[in-house]
Amino acid sequence: MHIYFSSVYGSTRQYAGELARRLGTTAQEIPDPAEVPASAEEGPIVVLAPAHGPMNAAAKFAKALPEQTVQARPTCVVTVGMTLDHVVQETDPTAELLGDRASHIKRFYLPGRLNYAELTPAHLGVMRGIIGALKLKPRKSENERAMIEGYRKDTDRVDLSRLDEIVAWCEASENK
Repeated sequence: MHIYFSSVYGSTRQYAGELARRLGTTAQEIPDPAEVPASAEEGPIVVLAPAHGPMNAAAKFAKALPEQTVQARPTCVVTVGMTLDHVVQETDPTAELLGDRASHIKRFYLPGRLNYAELTPAHLGVMRGIIGALKLKPRKSENERAMIEGYRKDTDRVDLSRLDEIVAWCEASENK
């Protein structure tokens, strides 16, 4: 089994570390996709990354894996973000990012953490622009209203118990 991750502000690293601990392995930064062993004996591939707008390093990595690797090894993408749980489950945005690979790759979503004091100036500027535009929008979605309400408020929704379903998937995938 291989656990790979990309983390910007730490919540994805926290999830990856805890997942690796529970599964008796290590988590490492996302490598070049060509470096990932294709052998089925290597077990499942789990890749975690935060969602930043339309960008998701986990989906990009999974999409770039060689076809024989995805066919031979169960693979899942775990997206960490601030979108409301039911909204992200209903819309499944990672499926779109994976394109034709979505049918072969399991997807999970985990709630993250957003501490405004930790944001880079560039990221803070992006958030200011997004929130400004959302405030002007006449009909806001539930998720957009939550973004406006949470603006400049530190929010920690990390829930390590949510890893249980990923652990179960990994254990079931290893026994296939």
